[in-house]
Amino acid sequence: MLINLTKSVLLKEICKISVIGNDAENAEFVEFELSQEAIIGFATELIWLYEDIQENEKLIICTHQLKVDPAPSQALGFYLTPNSPMFVVKVNSLNRETKEYKDYKEINIRARNVNQYYNVKEPDEEVALEYDGFICLEPYELSKKNIINIRILDKDKRNVTSNYNTVVFEINYDGIKEFATMLFVLANNYEEGQEYPLAHISQAHEGYNLGIILVQDSMQAILKCVHLGIAYDYDMRIC
Repeated sequence: MLINLTKSVLLKEICKISVIGNDAENAEFVEFELSQEAIIGFATELIWLYEDIQENEKLIICTHQLKVDPAPSQALGFYLTPNSPMFVVKVNSLNRETKEYKDYKEINIRARNVNQYYNVKEPDEEVALEYDGFICLEPYELSKKNIINIRILDKDKRNVTSNYNTVVFEINYDGIKEFATMLFVLANNYEEGQEYPLAHISQAHEGYNLGIILVQDSMQAILKCVHLGIAYDYDMRIC
């Protein structure tokens, strides 16, 4: 699938982010710290998911933490740091009504006047079957820098992550493609330390268009570009 890296998608697909833990009412924000490789990995896996499932198919995917879990995986294209809650994606759990939302901020996309595309090819795992089942790595996996750290913050932006064990990310079928597209755009315009609050219906156009808008009862969320080292820094079993 070809992804246009020089323009934003229409903002019309809803999403919901919630947390599970001992003090759910005290949580106000979820902050996702992502390396550039993690953004590319997450976006790639979302596009493959979009192409593999049926439009109305319901699905749940879990990603467990490095060091904490006996067999941490990259089910969604990235590793989770040990201090992060478990991350769960639920597909097609929300109503399917959509409308276009305008006036939210746009990512500062470089070279908008250039036709620039990213080609998301089929998974190398499938290609590897032609070569006696060898496991092939995707480019974003080579350096083991595809890491995400999730923090949960209270209304005063204090870190209260230890009170929670799971972050749930609910998104519909069409939202998968739109969000993945904007993740690729973000990766192509990656700048260390840059923050992008997700658009939220109740926040008067303060967030950014990342292909999804958070519903009324969703927690607020922030994507932050952060280099997080390599997986071996957190889990010596990852080589």
